[in-house]
Amino acid sequence: MAAEMTESRHTSLWLDDTEATHYPTLQGDRVFDVAVIGGGITGLTAALLLAREGQSVCLLDQGVIAMGTSGHTTAKVTSQHHLTYARIRVSHGKDGAATYGAAMEAAKERVASFVDEGINCDFRRRPAYVYATRPGERALLEREAQAAQEAGLPATMDDEVPLPFDTRGGMRFDNQVEIHARRYLLGLADRFVRAGGEIFEHTRAVHVDESGGCVVHTDGQGRVEAEHVVVATLMPFLDRGGHFARAFPSRSYVLTARVQAGLPDAMLISAAPPMYSIRSVPYRGEELLMVLGQNHHLGSPKASPERFEKVAQFARQHWDVTSFEHRWSAQDYSSDDGVPYIGRLNIRSKRIQVATGFKKWGMTSGTLAGMLITDAIVGRDNPWASMFSSTRVKPLAEAPRFLAENGRVGVRFVADRILARGQRDIAELDIGEAGIVSCNGQKVAGYRDEEGRLHAVSSRCTHLGCQVAWNDAERSWDCPCHGSRFDPDGQILNGPATKPLDPRPTTPTP
Repeated sequence: MAAEMTESRHTSLWLDDTEATHYPTLQGDRVFDVAVIGGGITGLTAALLLAREGQSVCLLDQGVIAMGTSGHTTAKVTSQHHLTYARIRVSHGKDGAATYGAAMEAAKERVASFVDEGINCDFRRRPAYVYATRPGERALLEREAQAAQEAGLPATMDDEVPLPFDTRGGMRFDNQVEIHARRYLLGLADRFVRAGGEIFEHTRAVHVDESGGCVVHTDGQGRVEAEHVVVATLMPFLDRGGHFARAFPSRSYVLTARVQAGLPDAMLISAAPPMYSIRSVPYRGEELLMVLGQNHHLGSPKASPERFEKVAQFARQHWDVTSFEHRWSAQDYSSDDGVPYIGRLNIRSKRIQVATGFKKWGMTSGTLAGMLITDAIVGRDNPWASMFSSTRVKPLAEAPRFLAENGRVGVRFVADRILARGQRDIAELDIGEAGIVSCNGQKVAGYRDEEGRLHAVSSRCTHLGCQVAWNDAERSWDCPCHGSRFDPDGQILNGPATKPLDPRPTTPTP
């Protein structure tokens, strides 16, 4: 009997394999040199490095640290970022490609040096491959390998790829790294606290004033005065940087599985769609297969349990799967020119640093962001900073995707209001069904849970007013424009929104 994906636990392996933290909530007003907002890879790296520079640092997280995007990664730490270097060589020149490569290699080794301090996180060195399955893909990889070699990276072409199915060879980067994501992050948090830092969980920052110093306003938990602020959320919630229009969200789906044989001793990703990312991962004394795939834009109708099943089919096709253990989905943003945005919030800002657009390579890029931001705050020059500058303008490199993605946003902003008009009554929803429906004469985002209870919230995202769409794979309301996510009762799961969706009554009103 074939293993069923639905029998797996709907949680990430990293969260399943670690205990939740219990840091206090901010209470009252505090003063620090630096306030870091966001407890993922970027925030924890920056916080630790800054504390070791002698800064007084606090870290605020709207939920629990290391349980957001960084807790849902595949935890590959590599300078091999799919087909990146040939594109960067065209858009940013040969020097730009070399800078990108050197920075990512340094970030990878920064992770290794933290692990050497005694962080137990299943660290191991392995090669990373991009593999081809069709003849035309081989040419793409040869061009990418040449660009990577010219950028000083350990890229080679290899006819033998460690997979249990035929390929057309692959591009190989040696000496790359894989880790247990959450154990590594909790190790950073522990060292940050030992360095004098303070962590405040369940503390949502909603605004930052910047005049003289900075004041971080929270959602009722107090304020933090600081000389500098690091916004290390997935997408900066401060719109005055305009990054929501320059980096674009997508979701992917991940499964882990027990298999009879054929586990890869490398990290792998396919060269062309359908894209699949593959590695093996230690788990409680055994080794599991991990597969990620089925990317789509946020808010797409493709956000359904069938995405998990597609990944499961790929795994069953190539491995003898005895059971599926975990399933989860992940979200990240890609910049319009293919390079992360790291640096000042905008050209006028002197004290607020941001980072976004890691294009699903966040463990390396987020570490780099922590390094660059630390140098900027302590006033140390960094030769890579201009390449990743969050205020850079590269019209030729940015324009094609900027126009395409923002055109898509514009269409969704208008078309969703026309096509999903909420004419169906909320009472008609079946168990487990959601939609844009009518309730008491208003258009609402409605959901009937497994117990038959109705939930209704405003259908307009509190960020910029786009109409939300139901994500049936994760039971959430997702904004297709800029990536905010909300639970069925409207509470925030992901920004840039800082306010929940307004609740609506589900009983008839007089």
